[in-house]
Amino acid sequence: MASLVALVVAIAASVPLVVEGKLETGVALLGAQEGDPRWHYAGKFGYAIGVGSYDVRVRVRGLAEMVSVNLEVYLDEEWDRAQSLPACRRSLITPARKTHVLRATDEWGPWMGGVLEQNVRPHIWYFALSKCIGHVTNSTFEVDFELRSQQHDSSELSVELRHMPAATMLSLLCLSGFLVRFAMLCRRFQQRSGAIHPVIRTLAVSVLLQWTAQVLHLCHLLAYERNGVGEPGLDASADILFMLSQVVNCTLLLLIAQGYTLIQSKDAEWAAIKPLAAFVALLHVMLVGHGKLQGDHAEKHHENEGVVGWAILLVRVLLYVWFAAGIRASKQSGSLRLQSFLHRFQFAGSFYFLSYPVIFLVTQVFAPYLRHPVMQIGLTAMQTGAAFWLSDLFLSRGAYYEVSTLSSSLLPGVAGIMCFDTKEE
Repeated sequence: MASLVALVVAIAASVPLVVEGKLETGVALLGAQEGDPRWHYAGKFGYAIGVGSYDVRVRVRGLAEMVSVNLEVYLDEEWDRAQSLPACRRSLITPARKTHVLRATDEWGPWMGGVLEQNVRPHIWYFALSKCIGHVTNSTFEVDFELRSQQHDSSELSVELRHMPAATMLSLLCLSGFLVRFAMLCRRFQQRSGAIHPVIRTLAVSVLLQWTAQVLHLCHLLAYERNGVGEPGLDASADILFMLSQVVNCTLLLLIAQGYTLIQSKDAEWAAIKPLAAFVALLHVMLVGHGKLQGDHAEKHHENEGVVGWAILLVRVLLYVWFAAGIRASKQSGSLRLQSFLHRFQFAGSFYFLSYPVIFLVTQVFAPYLRHPVMQIGLTAMQTGAAFWLSDLFLSRGAYYEVSTLSSSLLPGVAGIMCFDTKEE
């Protein structure tokens, strides 16, 4: 496992070193006449304490003449107020902290840049292109732009990402160690029982999905440090796999809550729940994909910002309601010992289902530049903690082992102990 982690770092390190800054590109539709679009959001960057820099260049499409456009730079504390003003008054009334006049032709113009200093705390700075003065032949025109930003120490990572490579590496090492321990426990369980139970195999799938997601995310971040762009495909794949890992855990908890492995008559629950689990997984993938397709926008400060995050929150709350209903039904069908286990299982399972809603809501309280690390670290801790809890639940001879089918040895000639539908008076 350590060799795999080393391979990941080596692959990311092979990306050519380019230290020009985080690169954002796009196309702005602008015009100089009444009713034309006058203003376009170009990007944002979180600067740490110190003197950071930015550079921009533009070119215009389909015009033979030279046109001028303005680059406006806004501090995060004044961004919301600027958004409430008419486009051509934003730089005058707010005002924009810096304004640059850019000359655009059908060829890329020279880079024009500036510096931004933070003395008290980090800030997110917003960049916009505007066309509020001058005239052009066409009513509207398209402007290609490239915007690159850099910290005072030449890092291309925005302030919310500065410590994420180290945090992701730490998480990956922790998961790698867990997988080694998990494999050893699985082997011991197999020697004792003769086979690996489906719930253990399902947990293994969840952990491997999370581990793969962390590997891909680390590769993206290391590449980002070097070229200012990263590997968007790896980043999107990482987010999807991480979300699928959470869905697998949710499915496991729902199955056990419905009585799978606990009540003999409910052992067919897996076949019944598979279609719904597939739908929930597809829904999560679509939501993550929708968030990625939206790209960067001014209000997006973590991957699940906005409608996507609220939709996932709603799904998790509905799954929690289903989980709680299953627990209640299983308690009514089981023995006193089973009811005691289900009471403890309900507490831990509820903590897992409600972790995402709580983390998502708490994240909104933090300053924008802190939301991404709070959300990412919170969800990673939630998922890693669940892996440790479930592995201990399934692979130790504790309360779950005693009341579930895991206590039934699969080796020939060895009698198992099962506690199904019997009720203690």
